[in-house]
Amino acid sequence: MRVAHDVFAETNPAFCAAALIEFTKAYLSTNPKGPETPLVYLALPLALSGELMGAFDGTNKNTGLLEWLERSPQVQVGLADRVNASLDIVSDAIRFGCFAQVLVMGDGARLQLGGKKLTASAVRALGEEPAQAIKRSGRLGHWFSTAGTTRTVFDMMGLTV
Repeated sequence: MRVAHDVFAETNPAFCAAALIEFTKAYLSTNPKGPETPLVYLALPLALSGELMGAFDGTNKNTGLLEWLERSPQVQVGLADRVNASLDIVSDAIRFGCFAQVLVMGDGARLQLGGKKLTASAVRALGEEPAQAIKRSGRLGHWFSTAGTTRTVFDMMGLTV
C-alpha cells in the first residue's frame, strides 16, 4: 500500500499555529519577552520540512542552535528560498493563532501565548510525522531563545534581516 503525503494538511493555518504555539512556549521558557516575529518565519519552515527532519535526529533542547548547524550544514542550503516560499503559510498561521486567541502579538511584535489554550487531545490526535514537526518546532524555540538576539539567530543561519 502506498501512503500519500498530505502537504495541504501540514500547511493549514490551524496545524501551523499549533507548531507556533509550541515554538513560542519553548522560547518563553528561557526568554519571557517572547520571540520576535521574524524568528517564526524562520522556525516554521525548518520545523515542517520533511527534508530536514533527519537533521534533528540525536538532538534535544540542550543541543543548541550552533551545534545543530555544525552537525547539519545542509540546513542552510536553500534556506532563503525555503523561508521565502513559506511566507504566506507563516502569516496565515500567525493570523489564525491570534484570531483563535491562542497567540497574541505583544510589544515589539513579539509573540506571546494567548488567553485560550490548545487542547492536548488535538495534538495527541496527530499522526507521528505531524507530531514530530510540532516537537521540532519546540526544539527550535528553545535553541533560538538561548542563541541570543534575532539578528544573531539570522546571522548563525547565514541570513540577513
